Order: sequence, then C-alpha cells, then structure tokens
Amino acid sequence: MPRLILRRYWSHLVIAWTMTATICARWESGTHLGPDTLPMAVIASWAWVLHCVSDLRVQVAEGFRAQHHTWNSILRSGPSHEPSPLYSAFVQRMRSTEEHLRAVAYSHRLHRLTIAFPDSWDQADDSRGAASLQHGRHGHVWLGSNWFEPNATAHLPVVLEHELGHILRRDNLRSTMVQAAGVFLMVLAAAWLPLDIAFLAAAALRLLYTGWLWGSELACDARAVRTCGRDAVIALWTHSAALQSTHPRPVRLWSGLCSAFTHPPYRLRIWWARRTDTPTTHGPHPLATLHDACGHAPTYTE
Repeated sequence: MPRLILRRYWSHLVIAWTMTATICARWESGTHLGPDTLPMAVIASWAWVLHCVSDLRVQVAEGFRAQHHTWNSILRSGPSHEPSPLYSAFVQRMRSTEEHLRAVAYSHRLHRLTIAFPDSWDQADDSRGAASLQHGRHGHVWLGSNWFEPNATAHLPVVLEHELGHILRRDNLRSTMVQAAGVFLMVLAAAWLPLDIAFLAAAALRLLYTGWLWGSELACDARAVRTCGRDAVIALWTHSAALQSTHPRPVRLWSGLCSAFTHPPYRLRIWWARRTDTPTTHGPHPLATLHDACGHAPTYTE
C-alpha cells in the first residue's frame, strides 16, 4: 500500500518538495533567487505532466475493464426470464449508443472508444453522472444508468455528445498542459515575489484555470447544440436546474460552490445554448428517435 500511494502521488511530492525548497532558499538568500529557480520550476512542471499522462492511461484502461463488468454484463447477457418492455427498451438504448460510439470512433480515427456505468462500478457514484477520458487514440465515456431510463431518454443524446466533445477536443491533454504551465508559474512566483503577492498570484492562476474549464464546458455545449439542436440542450440544463432547486438551500449553496470550480452555472449554459449558432440544415440525432418502453418518442420541452 505505501508503494501504491507513492506511485500515485509522487508528482505531488515533487511539487511540494520544490515549493518547500524554494521558500527555504528564499529565507536564506533573500527575496530574489534569480534564474536559479528555473530548473526547479521545470522539474515540477514535467513531474506534473508525467503524472497526469500516466494517470490518464491507467484510468482509460480501467474504463475498458469497467465496460466488461458493467456495460457488457447487461448488454451481452440476457435476463433469466422473459424480458419486460422496460428492460428491452433499456437494452435497445444501450445497443444504439454503442453503435453510435463505434461510428464516431471510426469517423475520427480513434482506436478504441469504450463506455461503462459508473454507478455499477462504484456505488459511491451518482446514477446521473457523466464524464469522459482520452489518452492518445483511446477514449472512454462514463454515463450513469439513469440516462438510459425512459424519463431521461430525451437527454441522452445531449449528455453523450457533450462528453464526446471533451474526447474529440482532447481536453484532457489541454488541461494537463494548462496545469503544467500553472505549476511552472507558481514555483516562479514563490521564488521571485513576496509571499503575500505569491499567494495572490496562485489564487489568480486558479481563477484563470477555472475560466479555462468553463470555456471548455461551453465549447462542448456548443457542439451538443450543433449535433442535437438548441431545444434539446436547453431542456437538459433546465431540467438539471429544476432538480437542483428541489434540494435544501444549504445543500444547493454547497454543491454550487464546489461545482463552480469546474463547471459554469446552469443559467450561463442555457444563455450560451440560446446564442450558439446552429446549422441551417440539421437532421435528427441518431439517438433522438429512440422510443421509451411505452413506444413514445422523446420530446424536447423547456
């Protein structure tokens, strides 16, 4: 176990050691270390890059294994008794989603694009969760089982296209490079600036990174608008905002504060969807024609 912890967090240890050494050196030599700090900043930055790349590779491989234990266990093995209409509709959505992912992987020259249920892999995950990972030409999508239920059929294409947007934009790689640049600048700030100004610089870098994350989320929302239609995207975020409003006020405030570091608020996403240009000729999404267990096609209403 200690070896596993050291392997997973070794880059954090390198960065912590670099920052500590930088501050200690400042106390000994004064407020300005000069160019001698550049090698330390480069080491910390590259340590973070290597850690992120290695962690992404492990997580994508873990997603490939999770597909066999969650997704394939439902799709490849039938029920022990006569399937109900609800179960048949659920499996049909899974098959259609898998076919769509196969077509996307082929058109964008991805070697592998897997999908799994996070709530079946880890009981702590939300059944409405959604996430995506990309390493090289391998991608993985986590989609909660709730998105395949009849009451969420209309939102499945939007959620899926949003996550595919992260993979096709290579947001994981971009995020790694942005974080590495932030680590590099933080080490230099700790070495060259007064400590109080250095803390303010670190906070400013964090805010800039949050703004970059918001931009990537809105860019994927724009892709969902172009592929699924504006009404479908607005319906998803309106529904999510309505669900959030059902929680107690302290819970809403806390969850909103935590999510604000990585995702823009729903009102901003709805505003952005309304102002995103859509193609003049827009056909239905391949998953937008899926029917629920009662034979009804999904409808998009605000």
